[in-house]
Amino acid sequence: TPASNNQQEDVPCIPSSAWTFEKEQILPALRRRDEVGSLRRLNPFHKDGSIDFSSNDYLGLAQNQQQHEKVESTCLKLKEANKHNSLLGSTGSRLLSGDSEYAQTLEKRLAKWHKRPAALLCNSGYDANLSVLSC
Repeated sequence: TPASNNQQEDVPCIPSSAWTFEKEQILPALRRRDEVGSLRRLNPFHKDGSIDFSSNDYLGLAQNQQQHEKVESTCLKLKEANKHNSLLGSTGSRLLSGDSEYAQTLEKRLAKWHKRPAALLCNSGYDANLSVLSC
């Protein structure tokens, strides 16, 4: 932890009051949490075959080799067909920065699959919930 004077000198843009606050307030609070067992830590992924119900990857697609291969294959095809456009995003909302044929095609396929007149891709589950719940 950056509480010593040597570390303060390494980061001159941080005022000494910040180091004092960390030393006197933050570190003791972290120690107390650790003592009572309430200090959270990031844990590495478990490769034991257990099912992850606590993340957004509850289907396991982020760790699925077949899914990785499909994504790589699709990216290569899109890169060939889309030489001038970025594959990593439109750098903003589709409404402001432009739409992609790929997104439109995917929305049509999703709508057909769900037997609905239309579908809308959202950037995240949060955005999807916000879109639906704010109506």
